[in-house]
Amino acid sequence: MKPQVLEHLPWRIAGLLALGALVVLYQPELGGPVNRVVIPVAMALATLLLVQKVLAVALGAGLLAAIHSDPGSGDWVVGIAYPALAAVCATILLAVAGGRFRRYMAATHEARWRRRRAEPQQDEDR
Repeated sequence: MKPQVLEHLPWRIAGLLALGALVVLYQPELGGPVNRVVIPVAMALATLLLVQKVLAVALGAGLLAAIHSDPGSGDWVVGIAYPALAAVCATILLAVAGGRFRRYMAATHEARWRRRRAEPQQDEDR
């Protein structure tokens, strides 16, 4: 039986190597769409491979995209791409949180019904 830390080790190493390569390739002084959109999104995907937590990556990427967005700007990256990325991240956060909430409610609902079914049997025994 493998320890849980080693379970996804090849994916984590691939994410670390990809993130390292993307950090070296990233040149913020260049204003092209590759350096302003493609590489940061690829960095977020490499981070996802590294940490294996969708919520953490969506929260971080969404906050960064929302902070750097300016919908009134004439620049398409700042005016369109970053707000769209923030919206996608918000949708992911809501979907994951909603799924967890539904699972929690279903589990507590089933536990309440089991307890209610058991209560009349206890009353009959008295």
